[in-house]
Amino acid sequence: MSEHDETLRKALEENARLRSEWEESLRENASAEYSRHLRTAERVYWVYALVCVVLGVAAIRGFFFAAAPDTKTMIGCAVVILVIYETTVLMKLWFAMAAMKMTVLKDLKLLRLEVARLGEAAGVQRAAGPTVQYEPVRGASKWERRFWFAACLVAAIATSSWTAREFARGGAWLVDATTVTLEADGSATSVTEIEHPYQSRLLVSKEFPYYAPKGTKIRFVDPQGEEMPVKITETSGHTRHDVTLTDAVFANGMMRYTRISETPKAAARENGVWKYQSDFMYSKPENRFNVTVRLPKGAELVSAEPAPTLQSEQDGRTTVQFRGSRAKNERFAYAVKYEVNEN
Repeated sequence: MSEHDETLRKALEENARLRSEWEESLRENASAEYSRHLRTAERVYWVYALVCVVLGVAAIRGFFFAAAPDTKTMIGCAVVILVIYETTVLMKLWFAMAAMKMTVLKDLKLLRLEVARLGEAAGVQRAAGPTVQYEPVRGASKWERRFWFAACLVAAIATSSWTAREFARGGAWLVDATTVTLEADGSATSVTEIEHPYQSRLLVSKEFPYYAPKGTKIRFVDPQGEEMPVKITETSGHTRHDVTLTDAVFANGMMRYTRISETPKAAARENGVWKYQSDFMYSKPENRFNVTVRLPKGAELVSAEPAPTLQSEQDGRTTVQFRGSRAKNERFAYAVKYEVNEN
């Protein structure tokens, strides 16, 4: 082989190498272009998923775990949940179609490049083959998908915490306003107005038990003045009252009802001095009470423990008032001693 033939052979090999690199560059650019479009579509999907997580958690909180003020609010939360569910399914279908579209377009583009390469290589003894295999269109990387998943998780936790604080703001408290009217024979009539928020009509129990000493007559009245159904069961030393709450108790996210108790021998007499005492505990984390004790007409107060918040005269009766707050399972006990003028 002459020197000119060797030079020509090297030139042809160099030309084939350069053409192969150029064709490979075209293939890589085409694949990168469609992969970039797919990554954009996937990021749009993740952003939408993030928004759905925030709205979905807020709607679920409002429907199941928040104090729903009315039926319209619950219907609105249910509609939001359904819309988010349906649109999330549609977004999954859209992303699957987008991925399929990008893959088909990429393969068609590479096929056109391959056909053009083979057409130009016709007559060549050995056409330059592709240096890399064709790969599917690449979306977001593994680490980016982990980032978006973590972002959705953090958004769900943050939204749940925020909605729990906003929807149930002050939800773990109870207000108890009790008025005890004592009579000269030691009997007492107690009227207790109870008010506290509820988390959800779907989760709150429609019945609750209440125990009272035997001989005590108790009625439970809703805000409309109607007595609520009560099932009475006698136990050892006490009477169990299973109270069924009516719909009127639930209004504007609050539970309100009145307990009326009539106790024939509420106060005990010793050495001419009457003594009325009582105590109670609550199940809420924060409980505010206001207990008013009205002595019999003409009775004189001897002592009160603890020291009353307020003492006054109303309608010929001495009235003492105890105000305060207690935590969950923290007992409050009080006692009032008085003398009744029998003349």
